Parts: sequence; structure tokens; C-alpha cells
Amino acid sequence: MYISCPCPPGTPSKTFEQESQPPRTLFLHQNSPWTMSGVVSNSLEGPDGGRPGWVAVLALWTRNLMVTGITKGLGIMLPILQIQLTSQMWIIGWIASLTTATSGLVAPFGGLVSRRFGAGYVMMTCGVMMSAAAIAGSFVENSLQLALLYTLLAGTAKGISNVVAKEAVGRCFTKNYATASGIARTGYSVGLIVFAPLVQLFLDTYGWRGTMLLVGAITMHSVASGAVMVATMQPELDQSNAYQTLPQTEHTNSSSAHESTLRSHCGSLWKFVSKNFEVGLLLNSRYWLVAVISCCTTYAYLMWIVYFVSQAQSNGFTLEEAGSFVTIAGIANLFGTISQGLITDRGVMSSWTLVAVCLVMSSVSYLASSLLTSYWPMMTSAVLILFSDGVLSCQTDVLIKQVLGVELLAGAFGWIALKVTLLLVALGFLPGLVYDLTGSYTAAFLLIGSVQAVPLVPLLMLRYSQR
Repeated sequence: MYISCPCPPGTPSKTFEQESQPPRTLFLHQNSPWTMSGVVSNSLEGPDGGRPGWVAVLALWTRNLMVTGITKGLGIMLPILQIQLTSQMWIIGWIASLTTATSGLVAPFGGLVSRRFGAGYVMMTCGVMMSAAAIAGSFVENSLQLALLYTLLAGTAKGISNVVAKEAVGRCFTKNYATASGIARTGYSVGLIVFAPLVQLFLDTYGWRGTMLLVGAITMHSVASGAVMVATMQPELDQSNAYQTLPQTEHTNSSSAHESTLRSHCGSLWKFVSKNFEVGLLLNSRYWLVAVISCCTTYAYLMWIVYFVSQAQSNGFTLEEAGSFVTIAGIANLFGTISQGLITDRGVMSSWTLVAVCLVMSSVSYLASSLLTSYWPMMTSAVLILFSDGVLSCQTDVLIKQVLGVELLAGAFGWIALKVTLLLVALGFLPGLVYDLTGSYTAAFLLIGSVQAVPLVPLLMLRYSQR
């Protein structure tokens, strides 16, 4: 039986040098089991969002909110967990870092599980895993048990769900992708605003075990958002791998047959890995350019989060003043996240120009912040940095889709998340080490500002190659 499978209708066109692929012809046997139950493929493409698109945005927004709740909740409970679990503070804090590292290590598997089981079912499963980590955490007796739960359950769910949900949004939106991405990312900001006082209220009322139970129950809302995705985005059978070559029946000697079988198995394994993990991206120069942009901007932002309060205090500001910088800058971050979509999707400014402006603005602010000793200049620096991060965190996803196309989104998101994790593990200590060696944050923030400026080079290279 011959089945002609053209590309799904509504799929966004390829960008840059990518050319449209001709229809594929698959050869399936009439009674092949693949015609009855195939590999699940997400049917997410649409002209520009629609109901499936906004359901995907809701799922990503909910996921971001719940991940912030899990992480922020653990951070607020650090002092009481240290006492109750009779553990050192660094061990409890290390659990949060280990959870983040695990999420980056498992991220490349996001595309595989999404194609195999469907985005909605994967989001439901990840919601159950995050909720189970918090609920089971209320019964732990030592820090090792808590570390295992958060690393294996919450860390894995965090990494997989991020790739799956972002890919779903990217497949559904073309014209308004930046706006949709910005709306979904506000889940982080809302989580920071809501969970800090909420977890503190739970602690004062129910203790740390009751707080974990309640946080786990709230996190279960991710399951509901995944269920809505299942109901809205009906999966279809992907039979692209349905045709299987039957083995030859000719008689050959045992050694040559064994060698041929071994080569066949190795070839099949390589094809499986290459197809499901998008290994070809690692040989794509455009991928490496957008990866550098994403990794550098993420690294600079996270280093600012870690070291800014200490740096502000070393410049003569009080802890309360440093806290006010972070609070106002957080509002600016939320504004940048929302406004960037309106700017680019409405044609006010192109993504390339907006990213370049924010890279320059934030780099200068990083470089200047270590030298500022007055309140309002420091406030301005913090606002510009977090406003730029709100823009860049969304616009880098837009650039990834524009450069690589929608079909490579899952692989790109997964491999970039892995690279960010490796970068943080390898160089996350560097600004602190520079401070210990010099006794000042000036050189440390000069380093961070320089890292933030590096993406200007690959951005210009991509822009030039587009012309």
C-alpha cells in the first residue's frame, strides 16, 4: 500500500537557506502493525495560534509558575530544613543547584518523549513528578532523601517539560510567537511575586512538612494544563519510520552474516540517535551561533542574580536598598517580557535590532554597576539589566526558530539547555573566585559584562548571512 505524506498543512515555512522538502512516500505493508499503532506525533501546527496555541501558552505559563514555586519554596525553607534535617546549609542549597543541573542534562530527551507520547501526556507526567517530589519531600528524614527526590523527580520534570512546552508554543505560532513566548514567561514573574509570601504563610501556619504538602498540591495544576493540551491537540500517528526493510534470505557464511548484522545494528542505532536527538545540529554552524547567544545571556543573568546583592553591599548600599533594587528591577523584567512581543510582532522593530540594542544596553549596565555608589544610578543599572533580560529571554527563542526552523526547535532547546548547565557548572564559580582574589566586584562584573557582549558577534554573523 502506498501512502503519500506531504508536510502537514499550516506548517510555518523554512527560513534562510532551508528549502521545502518534497512529499515523502512511505511503503507500508497492508497488515503491518505500524498501520494500527504508530509512534505518536504532535499535531500542533496552525496558521497562528488559535485555541491549540493559547492552550500551549497556558501550559508553558503554568509550568513556569510551578517550577518557580518548587524552587522558591525550597529556598525559603532553607533555614528551617537545616535545623529539622540536622544538615549543613550548603548541602540544602546544593540540592537546588543539583536539581537545575539535572534539568539541563535530561533536556535533550524532551523532543524524543514528546514525539513518542505527545506533548500533553508528557506535560501531565512532568506535573505529577514535580508534585510527587514536593509531597514525598514532606516525609523525608534526612537531606540525602530530599536530594534524591528533587533531583530525580523535580529536576527531570523541569528539564523535559521546558523543552516540550516551548516547542509546542513554537509550532503553534508564527506571526505572534514573540508575544506568546512573553506571556508564557510571565509565569516566572508571577511565581516570584506569589510564592514568596504564600510559602512563608504556610510555614508559619503548618510547618515545613505541611508546607511541602501544600506546595505539591498546588503544583498538581500542571497536570490539569497538560490534560487540556491532550483534549485540544489530538495526536496523530507518525508513520515516517514505518517502513522496515526485510532481511535478505540469501545464504551467506556465518562470519560475513555476523559482520553485516553488526553493521546493520550500528547503522540503525545511529539513525535512531541522529533522528530523535537531532545530533545533526552539532554540525550546524547556525545552531552554534544561536547557542552562543542563548548561553552567554543566560549565564550573565544568573551571575547577576547570584552576586548582585553582595556587590551592592560592597558599594556601600544597605541590604534593604539592595532588596529594593531587585524588586523594582523585577517589575522592569516583567514589563520587558510583555513589551518585547508587542514591539517585534507589530513591526515597530525587528528582532535583530531589538536584541542588539538590549545586548549593548545590558553589557554597559553590567560594566558600570560595580562602579556606582549613588542610589538612583544603581537603580537605573538594575532596571536596564533585568528589562534587557526580559526581552532577551524571549527573543533568543524567536531567533532560534527563525534561524533553524520549527522542526528543529525541540532539539535546539534541549541541546542549548545542556550547554547552559555545563557552562554554569564549569564557570559559575568564576565571578566569586575573582572577588576572592581581588577583594572587589569590579573585575567580576567586568567579566560578566564582557560575557554579555560576546553574543553581538554571532548576532551580526547571522544577520549578515541572512542578507
